[in-house]
Formats: sequence, structure tokens, C-alpha cells
Amino acid sequence: MEDIREIREIVAAINEAWVIGDYEAMAPYVAEHVVMAPPGLEDRRVLGRAAFVASFRQFAEVAKTREFLAGVPRVDVIGNTAVATCPFTIAYELEGTTYREKGFDVLVFSRTTGGWKVVWRTLISEPEPQESLER
Repeated sequence: MEDIREIREIVAAINEAWVIGDYEAMAPYVAEHVVMAPPGLEDRRVLGRAAFVASFRQFAEVAKTREFLAGVPRVDVIGNTAVATCPFTIAYELEGTTYREKGFDVLVFSRTTGGWKVVWRTLISEPEPQESLER
């Protein structure tokens, strides 16, 4: 149970860091050689901690987050590996259109000497336009 609590705290810290715009605050929780697999079938992986952190900053530069609600992550721990399935709801504005997504962040963790670190991430959700702000 201690591992599950620790991983949930890490997920909360990462979420808080990107929501408030303190992107570098998430870096200590992410492995140096992390892989991010964006949704879809395209093979456009994001490789490395710096690129992982930059991806959150880049999203904030093009989209305005209106709402972000994180649910309680489901965490499965198997030895030195853990998978956190993190439900969320987000509303954001992009190019004059408001989108609302409901989905899951899937984070794979590895236990290191420095604690649990994110080693892999993907997102499962589908945006749907809600309303056009250009009238």
C-alpha cells in the first residue's frame, strides 16, 4: 500500500506542476530516458526527460486549459514496476474551439534507488468540439 500511496502522490505532483505552469517541478519524478507514446497509431515517440517536460509546456503555449479534474489513479505494482491508470477530464481552448476530453493517462513507473520514476506514458482519450468561440 505504501508504493500505491507514493505513486499516487507523484501523479498528483506532476498534475499540479503542469496545471500551475511549473513544468520543471515534474522532472524529478521522470526517468532520464522516459518514452512518451502520443495517442494514435503514428510512431512519433517523445524521448527523454527534457522532451517529456517540454511537451507539457508546448501544450500550454497553444491551448488554454479551462478545467482539469484528475480522478484517483488505479495503481498496479508488480515488483519494481508499476502501472498507474489515471482518469481525467479536461476542457481546453485551441484555435477558437473549446474541447472537452475524458480519458486516462497511463504511466509506467520503475522503482529506482531514487524512488519511483515515470519511464513510459501514453494518453487514451478523444476530444470533441463543444462550441466555437468565433461567432
